[in-house]
Amino acid sequence: MDIDYSLVQRAQMLLSLNHPLAQVKDILMREGYPGDQVNELIDATEEVLNYLMPPEYDENKIGIDIIHPGEKIEGRKPSVDILLDKRTGKIDLMTPELQETWRVANEIRKAVRGQRQYMSKFFH
Repeated sequence: MDIDYSLVQRAQMLLSLNHPLAQVKDILMREGYPGDQVNELIDATEEVLNYLMPPEYDENKIGIDIIHPGEKIEGRKPSVDILLDKRTGKIDLMTPELQETWRVANEIRKAVRGQRQYMSKFFH
């Protein structure tokens, strides 16, 4: 399918302003670009970004995928929202702009802190 050049330019501009792909898709649809072209462009962009940016974690880290409110579960591609280091308990937020990421991260911090306190009884 041929994608309108102005659509590609607009998407590039929105992405350069650090809008997430889902938001770029919503903006383009609201601006009246053809839905099939928008979907194809966003899908292709997501595929390329996933190919160019492989996960930056190893076997010592746990990737946590959060299903956010309003997100469709069927056909959803997994993504990492939080990285937890198994050895240190350090948490890296991959999607800090989302409120749910902070909520889950705070719960993880509480759990890690509680586990450390429990384990310190046996090893000190």
